[in-house]
Amino acid sequence: MIRTQDLRLLRWPLLLAAILIATGATAVWLAQVRAEAAERAHAGARQHYTAANTRLLQARTDEHTLRDALARYDALARQGVIGPERRLDWVETLDAARRRQGIDTISYEILPQQPVDKDAGERLRWMESRMRLTLQVRHAGVLLGLLDALREVDSALVLPHACRLARRADGAGLDGECELRWLTLQAGAPS
Repeated sequence: MIRTQDLRLLRWPLLLAAILIATGATAVWLAQVRAEAAERAHAGARQHYTAANTRLLQARTDEHTLRDALARYDALARQGVIGPERRLDWVETLDAARRRQGIDTISYEILPQQPVDKDAGERLRWMESRMRLTLQVRHAGVLLGLLDALREVDSALVLPHACRLARRADGAGLDGECELRWLTLQAGAPS
């Protein structure tokens, strides 16, 4: 049995033990709360890291795509495909091809330039100039050689739209008519 006198002596050590137990329990509870908060902060930081890493990878991919596009743009600009038409170059190429192929008679008409797609609101628009050729050739191979020579023009894409050959009345060759599309890129209005 515990005596009153013993209780008086144990009163302060018991009180101190209760305070220490309460302090220990509070410390454990605070440690748990802070650990959960740290886990949430860590999860948030990991999400931010993952999002930032994803954006970095996308930026690197976009950078490579942009560098490739700029290289292609520079190459096309150096060739003269982008910018104003170089009709004098086209005519000189046509004349050189005429001489190489041995075509005696050739005439042409270049129609005004117009957009390929009138609704395109792009910064670079495809523009088209149609050329109508009328010529006299010895055989169809001469016309094909001329078309091959025109495809080598750097300052435009040359696409045959339609060609027609017919035997001449005197039987000395063929009369030919062709319509060619000369395509270039032109800077559109900034959007």
